Amino acid sequence: MQNKSVRLEDIAQKAGVSITTVSHVINKTRYVKQETRELVLKVLGEMNYDVKKPKSKPTVSRLIGVIVADITEDYYISIVKAIETYASEQDFSILLCDSEDDPEKEKRNIRNILDRGVSGLIISPIDAENYPAEIREALIPVVFVDRKYREHDKVFVGINNFESGFAGTKYLASKGCRTIGFIGYSETVYTAQQRAMGYRDWLNENLPECQPRVLTLKYRQEDSNKLIREFVESVRPDGVLCATSDVCYQLIGSLEEMGISIPDQIKVVTYDDNKWLDYLRFPVSVITQPTAEIGFTAIDLLVRMILRPKDRKKIAMNIFLETGFIDRL
Repeated sequence: MQNKSVRLEDIAQKAGVSITTVSHVINKTRYVKQETRELVLKVLGEMNYDVKKPKSKPTVSRLIGVIVADITEDYYISIVKAIETYASEQDFSILLCDSEDDPEKEKRNIRNILDRGVSGLIISPIDAENYPAEIREALIPVVFVDRKYREHDKVFVGINNFESGFAGTKYLASKGCRTIGFIGYSETVYTAQQRAMGYRDWLNENLPECQPRVLTLKYRQEDSNKLIREFVESVRPDGVLCATSDVCYQLIGSLEEMGISIPDQIKVVTYDDNKWLDYLRFPVSVITQPTAEIGFTAIDLLVRMILRPKDRKKIAMNIFLETGFIDRL
């Protein structure tokens, strides 16, 4: 007699293979190596799953929505790649939208994706303070990556941005910096807000004579170079913590134009060890994020909640993964 409580994912876990492989063995839809096929059939027998009368597939969409803040950033490219790879292994497809850090475009993306009948959603929201009703009331599971809303009842996967900002500032001070600046984007963005808070807290607790000096840039605005030059000329920092690698890129260009030497005159710490950093003739230290792990964790949790509705989270859950640090000074 078939054990009706057995699911394909239970079989896959015990056999040490993917759910897709189990499905192919049962339905004979694709070639599976004989050794693997025999193992799956053995587990099917042990768990009393009737191969002659396979269970019908759940009537859920095999489409997952993914909305990122800016796909041109290396960070999001890595996360999307991890999400797509895992989703494909689980026989899901992804529908990807890029909000380009534009709140209006993000609203359209949310509506369009939910209208497509996706079975789950992964999103990096732009504005931490504006929690859309469409997501708050969504009947499908939702996972936030990198960014989140200040108050929510979903799952968040990313890093502890406050602690990383705190640690980056402490590092600059340990290298002798006494006038430390912070450059980022609007603090309505969760990551920028938390990193700036960590920066301010370390200074207030450990270097009170150094007043926090924060420059907020507008996303993709042509006046960034002018603002950075004015900031450097007025503050005269000997260390700068950049909230993103894009901010770091702009800072380096401005310092080059000003004839200011890195790290002799200004030491720089940024996030994410992007490839272009390898071509610099001077050292920039980096706070690294486990981007692939963030992507895999997010999609794994989402797929589990899609296939097992009882596992869906009804309260806010934050999953913070460990950062790394590359000391080049």
